[in-house]
Amino acid sequence: MNDLIHMEKKLKLEVEKAGDEKRSKVGISKEVTISDGKGSTLIGSVSLIPGCDSYQMLEKEVAAIKGELDTLLEESKRLFGGQGMIQETQDVDESKSPKEIWDFLSTIKATEVLSGSFNGMSYEKRIEVADYVLSHCNVFSGPASMFSMRYNREEGLLE
Repeated sequence: MNDLIHMEKKLKLEVEKAGDEKRSKVGISKEVTISDGKGSTLIGSVSLIPGCDSYQMLEKEVAAIKGELDTLLEESKRLFGGQGMIQETQDVDESKSPKEIWDFLSTIKATEVLSGSFNGMSYEKRIEVADYVLSHCNVFSGPASMFSMRYNREEGLLE
């Protein structure tokens, strides 16, 4: 199920007033409309930053969200190919050795793109590359770790 989130309104400051003004808290929320694609819609508010009791705390929380958004934006660059289309896979030259293919695949940062690129190869080449990764690479860190956790030996696919 692909739930769609439509962000139609701006962010909103939420003030939690206390009896003593010094104990009031400020947070940030976002009104959202969530549709399940089957005609059901839910409208509500999502707290992005819970109540903060100082400006410095609020500033730190906003900076953390900005940092996460910048990281996601940077990651998305790898997904977009020419003309603004999302690139689901990378073409793999199956004439290369399993090591050369893995060297190429392991540079792909987006897990979905790496999986799609691997799964797009012929069954025989997938088995060769998998044998190489599982016997010659450190499966406890980096891309080889993800590969070893998601590899389905029976089907020769990354899940």
